[in-house]
Amino acid sequence: MEQGGIRVRTARNEDYPAIQRIANAAPDSGAVQFNREHHVLGAYGPDGVNDQVLTVVAEATDKPGLLGSAKLSLGECRFAGAWTRYGLLGALAVHPAHRRRGVATALARHRIQLATESAGEDVLVLANIQAGNEASTAAARWWATGSAGQMTVIPVPMRRRPPRGRPDLLIRPAEEADLEQIAAALLGRGYDLGHRWDPERLRSWLAASPLPQPVNHYLVATDRSGRLLAGLGLREEGRLQSLVVRHAPLSIRLANRVLHVIPPDGRLRNVVADKVWFAPGHLDDARHLWQAVRWEWRERGSTVFTNHDPRGPVHAVVNTPWWLPSAKATVLVRSRRPANPDTIIDPML
Repeated sequence: MEQGGIRVRTARNEDYPAIQRIANAAPDSGAVQFNREHHVLGAYGPDGVNDQVLTVVAEATDKPGLLGSAKLSLGECRFAGAWTRYGLLGALAVHPAHRRRGVATALARHRIQLATESAGEDVLVLANIQAGNEASTAAARWWATGSAGQMTVIPVPMRRRPPRGRPDLLIRPAEEADLEQIAAALLGRGYDLGHRWDPERLRSWLAASPLPQPVNHYLVATDRSGRLLAGLGLREEGRLQSLVVRHAPLSIRLANRVLHVIPPDGRLRNVVADKVWFAPGHLDDARHLWQAVRWEWRERGSTVFTNHDPRGPVHAVVNTPWWLPSAKATVLVRSRRPANPDTIIDPML
């Protein structure tokens, strides 16, 4: 795609060092400014959640060098009471030397065109935009028709001491025999933007890794008879990329002196927690599972990262104190059907 002296195309392997340089020079400009530092360049293959993940780049038609880059994830989710194909726009970065030239718009147009070619004119277009990121909000005004809701983003530090023991509760990795019940529990939540989970999709997600070792895991809490009571998924994102905090508001910087959420080098090595569910009446068991992860996984990351709808039960599971630093993100959408403002939404990452 070419327009106004800008060419947008799918990234090639040799582009990824330049993509990283752009990311370093162009941190997210929201309330918390950060950039992604990739440890496995080009690791955007099948992830077991999205059907396809693409990286696109923008370059000038009259000179070499990249101007910007972005990611597009394609798949199917529930939205406004129906299953629909989506195109998730993410990881937009434009080099500061090339801003205000239409690069961000060109990257958005190309990704929306790819999503439309893949799924038709009714494709649901989405983007997560951090509060305070005025540039990304302005860039989305021409395509967004509304909002699906708001997410709370909280990097929770690992525990320094183990949680109180629960001899009545066993925490273990999910087994093959558990997958049908886990998938049914996830699907049964009925969240907007939720995926159509089934045992095969869970297997694909658990197996998806750009490394020789797994990076996706699922843990369950059971009673002593083996009955499943709660579960959550974990992704060792810190092995693939770090979030490098470039600037944070004064309130977060002051709180960090006590809480140590952001490491001294500014690099968050997140263990991403999602796909949370618990059986009716077993909120306390889900909370214990969450606290156990914060202790038992302390060597695998600096923080447990959660991105969730604050109206949903996950917020009660995480149960973070009000003074723990957090951020907000709005999920902007382009859709012919309006979102239901009363429906809880799942994170789209």
